[in-house]
Amino acid sequence: MPLNLKNNLAVVSILLASFAYPVLASAAPEQVRVVDRPELKTLNSNYVSFRAPLLPQSFIKLPVGSIQPEGWVRKYLELQQDGLTGHLGEISAWLEKKNNAWLTTGGDHGWEEVPYWLKGYGNLAYMLNDPKMIAETKVWIEGAFASRQPDGYFGPINERDGRRELWAQMIMLWCLQSYYEYSHDQRVIDLMTNYFKWQMTVPDNQLLKDYWENSRGGDNLISIYWLYNRTGDSFLLKLAEKIHRNTANWTQPTSLPNWHNVNIAQCFREPATYYMQTGDSALLKASYNVHHLIRRTFGQVPGGMFGADENARLGYIDPRQGVETCGLVEQMASDELMLCMTGDPLWAEHCEEVAFNSYPAAVMPDFKALRYITCPNHTISDSENHHRY
Repeated sequence: MPLNLKNNLAVVSILLASFAYPVLASAAPEQVRVVDRPELKTLNSNYVSFRAPLLPQSFIKLPVGSIQPEGWVRKYLELQQDGLTGHLGEISAWLEKKNNAWLTTGGDHGWEEVPYWLKGYGNLAYMLNDPKMIAETKVWIEGAFASRQPDGYFGPINERDGRRELWAQMIMLWCLQSYYEYSHDQRVIDLMTNYFKWQMTVPDNQLLKDYWENSRGGDNLISIYWLYNRTGDSFLLKLAEKIHRNTANWTQPTSLPNWHNVNIAQCFREPATYYMQTGDSALLKASYNVHHLIRRTFGQVPGGMFGADENARLGYIDPRQGVETCGLVEQMASDELMLCMTGDPLWAEHCEEVAFNSYPAAVMPDFKALRYITCPNHTISDSENHHRY
């Protein structure tokens, strides 16, 4: 799996956009009181939330662009706009349009890197209402639309042992969801519906068998629920069952399917996501367990993260171990999703801890450079190899 752009530094703009809205409708005045989390007696009808039989969300992520950032938040986004996020297309070979896998049938590069970058770049464009960035975003979105096939499949074709690898599509689905929230383009709903119908035709022994897609099937699951909440198509709940049973098992009490730091930060939320359909509290407990399990041994990184470099390894638990930049932003995304699903302030506090402590140490103040792995005792940051062990 190419790692050149897997830092997905642009995703932070998504995270800053994910303002949570409590699922409480206006009611008669009540006495002010303190609660552990929002009550769910009354559902919010002003914004799209989880549709029955899915459990109600405690918080709702507002549509991208519905909040106009001001103050320090706007300045933060403008730094990204002027930094690597906003200008990566000018310097990255992976975003070269000629023969790009998202713009050309049989293209030979960019299949994963484009949606990773676009995931944040597009949200940044919508939030700042930047015409140039919106136009650039649409080039890639239109490429996704143009890639649709009669059977419902879309995007680059990467086959492994005769099976189609679907990880890049999972990322692009999130890009399309944000685009729909901004534009209400019906083509997004049609593409996703037809693509998920195609997924229903794929036999279990050919679905999500490659390492990355198998670990990260929870991202596919979130997109299924996103679409179900808007269309109510019942087949989507059957597909959710199929995706869950073919995704890596993140419910093990004392071990993990793999120890890659980004996978852990990104995938521990999958059981809790599926809990929203089943109501099985063991699934919700499993996500909490993974969060605490990895930190009991490898939680040597101040700011809420864990020391894993690329992979958490027994015996490597001291402050020399760091965390990838993409692990930081995926952890923040997971924290936000867990907050929406559970209402537990633990996740808001943890997201804040990472966002204001670990993440700033990974990037330069002007957002024009980053370090791939950030360690607590990383006293020198340059292009040289200071490896001593």
